Formats: sequence, C-alpha cells, structure tokens
Amino acid sequence: MKINKKIKKICNLYNLAILGCIILILVSLCIIFKPDKKETANGGVEVIQSDKKETEEITEKDARQLAKKQFKKIGEKNIKEEELNVTKIQRNGEEYYYISSAENTLEIQIKGGKVTRINSVAVKE
Repeated sequence: MKINKKIKKICNLYNLAILGCIILILVSLCIIFKPDKKETANGGVEVIQSDKKETEEITEKDARQLAKKQFKKIGEKNIKEEELNVTKIQRNGEEYYYISSAENTLEIQIKGGKVTRINSVAVKE
C-alpha cells in the first residue's frame, strides 16, 4: 500500500514532463557538440591526405594522384592526371604544389603531402 502511494507520488505528470525535458536537452547537447571524426573542408568533403610523414617530400606525380582523388571527392568528373596543371609556389617560407583542373584548384604542401587549400579556401584543421 505504501509503495503504491510513493510510486503515484513520484510518477505524476509534472515529474514526467521534467524528466522528458532533461532527456531532450541532453540529446540536443550531444548532437550539437558531437566532434567530427574526419577532417573536412568547408563544403563538408573529406580531405585526402598523403601517407608520407611530415618530413618527407612528395613528388609531382604523387601530388597529381592526390589531387585527382580529391577532385573526385568534390564531385568533378572525367579527370585525367596529364591534364592537371601543376605549379610550384612558395607561401610563408613553405613550398606547395598548386594544382588546377578544368573546374577546381588545390594546394598540397610538398613536405608531408597535406592538402591545405581547396578552391582557394583554407582547409580547417
């Protein structure tokens, strides 16, 4: 008898509404602050990275292959490695390959093969 009264007192409409609000707030906070597992560019595209260490330099051929893969991720079709224009540039004392296709551009850091810019927009880290 006493247990039934305690259960009825605890499980009233007001307490259930409060519990529902707390659960809703917690789920919302988890969704908002959920960390991204993949490194992405501004458009939400996964950024391709070379498997070289940061101290190793990549070749122009490797840079072309990385650029081709990245351009495919962006959505460009019919890309041929031979048609990609590759230029070596220097920015802030570091060297980059500036690679352009018919529709997009890309910058790849020579040391480590890290994609730093896609279509002149810096990649967020």
